[in-house]
Amino acid sequence: MRTLEKADRELAEGHLWRAKEILQGSLPNAGYDVELFEKLGIVLLRMGDLPEAGKFFFLSGVRKPEYEQAVVIFLRKYAKNKPHDLFRFFPRGARLAALSEYPDEVTRQLRELGFPESLKSEDGKVTIPSGAGSDAVAWITCSIIASVLGALIVLGIIKLKEIAF
Repeated sequence: MRTLEKADRELAEGHLWRAKEILQGSLPNAGYDVELFEKLGIVLLRMGDLPEAGKFFFLSGVRKPEYEQAVVIFLRKYAKNKPHDLFRFFPRGARLAALSEYPDEVTRQLRELGFPESLKSEDGKVTIPSGAGSDAVAWITCSIIASVLGALIVLGIIKLKEIAF
């Protein structure tokens, strides 16, 4: 894979930021790519970004002792509430993949964390359920818009009365 080779060259030259840019730039089109996830995890670990490195190590399914601390930090930070809260932090390729495309280790850990099968749609894709939080945001947004429109109408009526007198 050309992306991984470019990133390896940059790593060998000590250009961590450039390796990170190369790898992150290929994420949107990569799908669920365990090699890419592991390589990005390595770069992020070398940069000292343990939670982000942990996310990619977790998704890669590769479990090595040197990855363990980063994975634990990621899970502690993002998996403390509902399973779909953790899922929101996955890159697009991982969110769109069918659960069967996840490495066995990742699937096992997700199930241990309470990742329900109901997050899978009929076609096997994993989806984020719309929960009460998203409904509340929509309701608040609509309320704010309605309030602003109401205030503008009232101000318009007041201005019209001023002009008429």
